[in-house]
Amino acid sequence: MTPGRRTLDYPDFDAINAEVARLVEGCSTAGAWSLGQILHHLASVTSRVLAAPVDGPHDTSLRVPPERRDEVLATGRLPEGIPLPAGLGQPEDIDPREGARLLREALAAMAAAPGPLAPHRVFGHLDRDQWLRLVRVHCAHHLSFATPTGPEAAR
Repeated sequence: MTPGRRTLDYPDFDAINAEVARLVEGCSTAGAWSLGQILHHLASVTSRVLAAPVDGPHDTSLRVPPERRDEVLATGRLPEGIPLPAGLGQPEDIDPREGARLLREALAAMAAAPGPLAPHRVFGHLDRDQWLRLVRVHCAHHLSFATPTGPEAAR
């Protein structure tokens, strides 16, 4: 695990939005990405889930067995180093406040999506609750690289 990361687990999207608001007030980051890049990535990937076709060709080259999926969902931990989805590339370093807005919008759209949703490129078919959990795990994974330093850090 990258030194300086925190252990996070979010019970819902409101908790993610509250954490992002704290981080926007000031934070340091471990790893290679700034807070703006982290937020841009999370918003982009969450939005892509909603835009992906449910039926049709899907890249299955990274698929893992259902037991691995279940472990990630149960522990809330993603391994470091999973390759970015094709076509996504390095996230743009945007203003963190803009990134927070984009992520809030993506999370709201995800929460409102009735399903079915496209299969995950690594974990395959997920039901709606599994998708919501995976989005929270994905956010916790990336936000764990940011540590609050602003006035809200003590919370």
